Amino acid sequence: MLRLNNVQVIYGDVILVLKGLSLEVPERQIVALLGANGAGKTTTLKAISGLLKTEDGEVTDGRIEFLGRRIDGQDPEDICRLGIVQVMEGRKVLESLTVEENLRIGGYTRRDPDGVRQDMQMIYDYFPRLV
Repeated sequence: MLRLNNVQVIYGDVILVLKGLSLEVPERQIVALLGANGAGKTTTLKAISGLLKTEDGEVTDGRIEFLGRRIDGQDPEDICRLGIVQVMEGRKVLESLTVEENLRIGGYTRRDPDGVRQDMQMIYDYFPRLV
C-alpha cells in the first residue's frame, strides 16, 4: 500500500536528514516509527505527506509510492486527496475549533456526504464521550 524505497531527504540543499530509508506498510497494517529525537521520524512523515517544502526540504533520491503510484514530488493537497494526511502534534494548529469541527475538517476533500456522516457516527460510537 505505502512503500518508501531508498529515500533521501535534504534540507536547505545541505543538511542530509534521511539517507537510504526503506519501509513498507501493507494494506490494513499498522507500522510505528520509533527513534530518538532527531532520528528522522517527523521528516519521514513530512516526506510522505508532501510537507517538506514548507521547511525547504526535498526528497532528493529514492521513491515514495502509495497504492503503486509515485507520490514524492506531488503537492500536499494532491497527496491529501489520495487519503494521506499528517496531523501535526503539539502545535495547536486548530485549537480554536470544537472537537466536531476538528473531525469535520479532516474530511474536507471528501465528496460523499453520506460516507462522512457514517464515519462521524463511527467515531462517536468508538468515543462516546465526544458527543
